[in-house]
Amino acid sequence: MKRLKTIAITLAVLIATVGISAFIGIHVHGMQKEILQQKGELIAKESAREYDRYIFTRMSILQRVAYSVEELSLQRNENVLAFLTNETNYILNMLGAETTGLYGWINGEFLDGAGWVPDEGFVATERPWYKQAMTSGRKITFVDPYLDAQTHTMMITIAELLKDGESVVALDVSLDHIQRIVMDVASRVEGSQALVLNSDGVVIAHSDENQLGQNYSISSEENPLGHMIAQRILEEGHSVFEVSTKEANYAVYAEALESGWYSVSVINTDAWHQPLHRLMAVFFSILGVVVLSIVIVFLRMSAKNIALEKLHTRIDEEEKRGEQLQVLSETDRMTGLNDRVSGARKVNESDVGGLFIELDIDHFKSINDRFGHQTGDAVILAVADAMRKTFRANDVTMRLGGDEFGAFAGGIMDRETAEVLIGRLFNRIVQIDVLGEEKVCISVGAALCSEPERFENLYQRADDALYASKKEAGNYMTFG
Repeated sequence: MKRLKTIAITLAVLIATVGISAFIGIHVHGMQKEILQQKGELIAKESAREYDRYIFTRMSILQRVAYSVEELSLQRNENVLAFLTNETNYILNMLGAETTGLYGWINGEFLDGAGWVPDEGFVATERPWYKQAMTSGRKITFVDPYLDAQTHTMMITIAELLKDGESVVALDVSLDHIQRIVMDVASRVEGSQALVLNSDGVVIAHSDENQLGQNYSISSEENPLGHMIAQRILEEGHSVFEVSTKEANYAVYAEALESGWYSVSVINTDAWHQPLHRLMAVFFSILGVVVLSIVIVFLRMSAKNIALEKLHTRIDEEEKRGEQLQVLSETDRMTGLNDRVSGARKVNESDVGGLFIELDIDHFKSINDRFGHQTGDAVILAVADAMRKTFRANDVTMRLGGDEFGAFAGGIMDRETAEVLIGRLFNRIVQIDVLGEEKVCISVGAALCSEPERFENLYQRADDALYASKKEAGNYMTFG
């Protein structure tokens, strides 16, 4: 009887141990699967954020240049070429080998800011960047990427169709930076791959450089995994799924990018779960490993939280860095005010009416001629500072170009309040002490709107009013 009791207790202990081991094993397996999913999704999202930030910055550069070219397009192409050359030098100093510079077909002529002279027989209007820009139906076009045969680097062209419907400005961009991001992402998880696909299934970047330029939308016996991934993402619209090949099972996570591409992370689940399978064998072979398994679970939970916290911290830091880069890209480098493009965008995004003014500095050319350009720059900075002190933090102040400035004060919709505000501005202008005894004066054109109105309309009305103010003595405002 005592022996049976001992056997029963032993069996109960063994069953309990096996049950606890199985429970812990199942729980750990579930945690591993959850961690795998979170890691895959976070990697895809983080990579997508970096890719979009990289492309957005270069797209913003092209939009700014295209806007300026449109302003110059009524002048001679010599002026446009000079502008493209200056901007190309600036971009090359900033981006280095990541681009070859600005070029385009403008006013019926091919212009290249880098000074490249095309071969005989070169027809710009037959080039992919021009043809796709003309047929895409979009203002900004991402031209099909191509693999540079000499450097084995993926390149892409960003093109913008100008308002005349015939001129196109383009910028070639190296995707080598995106390739480095992909390599870094793939190195974080053992047995993983990372890649970027375009909407046609072409590999833009891949942790295995031999895959660059491959078209995954085409079935291939050499790479069935790539074809299955492209099929599930591009044809079936899946973003989280699993696929299997003869070699292994894979978990796939895809994130759509602003450019129409996809950031994809591929994790070998067999390699990921292999340590867990070994641990399960130990669970059932050694009773004492149960306690150790519990400790391991808690340690892994702690490690998971630490890893996720670090990952979130890094994402936050990258977001802040991206916001800083965006602010720099939207700011006039000389005055710190909004540039024309960002200022116009913010006015168009306003959901209230208000006061829009355009001003320029009286006799500014004479100031430059008599006192020198350094003094002229000091006058521009002083006027910008006066505007900054006069308008509210949530108002939109901008440098439109040269000695021309603009501002939008939301909510100010009557002449009396507008005159008080601009009076404060005039008071600050007359206090500018840059020209010695001579005073700086400005002319102002103003436009009021009782409801949201497009920047272009406000600018036109204020510009007409400014023309009238120029006929009067300095520091004079006319309402449009």
